[in-house]
This record gives sequence, structure tokens and C-alpha cells, in this order.
Amino acid sequence: MLKTKVLTTLGAVYVALALPLTASESVQSIALAGTVIADNKATLSYETRGCINRVSQDALKSSVASVDQVLVELDDRSAALSLKTAQAVLSDLRAALEERAFAVQVAKAEILRVTEEQTFVNKEYDRTLILFQRGLVNETTLDNAERKKLDATFALQRAEEDLKRSIATKSRAEISLEIGQLEYEVRLLDVEALKLRAPFDGVLLDFMPKVGDCVAQGALAASIYAPEEKSVETYIYVEQLVEPEKVGIVVGKSVNVVRTNGQVCDGMFSLIGTEANLESQNVKATIELEAGCAAELFLNEAVSIVTNPD
Repeated sequence: MLKTKVLTTLGAVYVALALPLTASESVQSIALAGTVIADNKATLSYETRGCINRVSQDALKSSVASVDQVLVELDDRSAALSLKTAQAVLSDLRAALEERAFAVQVAKAEILRVTEEQTFVNKEYDRTLILFQRGLVNETTLDNAERKKLDATFALQRAEEDLKRSIATKSRAEISLEIGQLEYEVRLLDVEALKLRAPFDGVLLDFMPKVGDCVAQGALAASIYAPEEKSVETYIYVEQLVEPEKVGIVVGKSVNVVRTNGQVCDGMFSLIGTEANLESQNVKATIELEAGCAAELFLNEAVSIVTNPD
């Protein structure tokens, strides 16, 4: 009986010591080398050719830009003149449309006047016809009344034709005004294209414009990136991905990103590639950094990554 108790106690002690060892062996922490990259990075190019007329000194000195900030302005004298010309043409077309609209109103008023006159002439003809039938007027008087009736009918027809022409002319004036409006908007875009703006808040790279320099359309002006949106790019050997859960290389898994000065930033695997390099046999992976810490890291800074942090 005593021997059985001793064996039971020894077995329990062995299990208690073996379980932590097994758990520690099931999870491993590995160290990787990585480089800080920008998630949100854009190149800034000139939309049109021209000579630089003004440069933002704040952006030039600090290399920091805010959204929609004008960084560079090209000479806009020719574009501004074209814009004023388009604006003058647009004003003329608006005046022409108002004139055509007034002509339509006049034509409608003329139809009302001629219609009233025709009604009066028709009544006059009916009275003359009755008098002729009673022998009170001669045939010449009846013919004159009938001629007035025909003249009133023709006048109404001419007034209706004038109204149709006025409406058609107004429609053409509306089309011309729309074309003029589009031309004016194009000139506005031409003027706006002379301004290089920052697309978002960020840090400028290689921003070195000089007043007086002439640039070509599409020429690179600078690059800009959002400092709080950074990731770490690293490469993992294929043999380390045989058991990814064991070494903590899984999308969504937290890691520690360690700088050379010892500062630790929180990170998480956001992408693990599916294709290995043919020669080096490593796979590309990306680690998303916490925004607050990402802003402190330098672009292209070398860091180390520790998986399965305690």
C-alpha cells in the first residue's frame, strides 16, 4: 500500500514537471531582420510643362506638407489670359441666350395679338355676310371682308412660324452656352494644373524645386508619404514556415519590432507571401506597425522582429 502511494506521488510530480516543458517546446520565438517601409506613398509629378514661378518655402524648409497645400506654382500668364477669354465668351453667350429667350416671349405675345385680331376679323366677316345676304351691302364689301379674314389667317400662321424659329434659335443658343461653359471649365483646369498640391498630410522626399527652372509635363517633383502609416518588410526562409503556428508567423499574430536603440514597437503580421524566391528560398512578409510608434520610425530604418513575444 505504501509502495503504491509513493509511485502515485512520483507520477504526479513527473507530470507537473513535464507539462510546462512540453508547452514551452511547442512554441518558439525567432528573430527576423526587416526594413521600415511606407504604406501610403505617392509620387508628385507636374501635370503640365512650364517654368516655376513660386515655391512653398515652408514645405521646402520642413519637408512637411498638409493636404491640398500648394507646393509649386508654374507661370500662369498664358493660362490666365485664356481663362479670361473663355469667361468673356461665356458672358457673351449668356447675353445671346437671354436675347433669344426674349425673342420667344415676343413671338408668343405676337401670336396672342394676331389671334385676337383674327377673332375680330372673323366676326366682322360674319356680320358683313349677313348684311350681304339681306342686300344691305354690295359684293365688293363682302370681298374686302373676306380678304381681311384671309390676311388675319396668314398673319397667325406667320406668327406661329416665327415662334418655332425663335424656339429653335434659343435651343442653339443654349447648346452654344453649354459648350462655352465646358470651355471655361477646361481653362479653369488648365490654370489649376499649374499648381502642384499635396494629396494628403505627409513628409516630402526629394523636394528641391527652384524658381525659374522650367519643367516638362510628367516630370517628377517629389515623393510624399504618411509618417503614421508604416510597415516592416521582412523575408522568411521556407524551412521556418513548415510549422508557422509554432514560430508565430501567422497573419494577425502579434510581434515585437525592436529598433537599434532598444525601443520596442507593437506589430502584427498583415501579409505572408505565397511564392518563394527561386534562389534564396525565402518568402516576403509584411508587418503592420502601431500608428503612434510608426511615426517615430525612420523610413528604410533597419529593425529586428521577435515573434511570439512574452
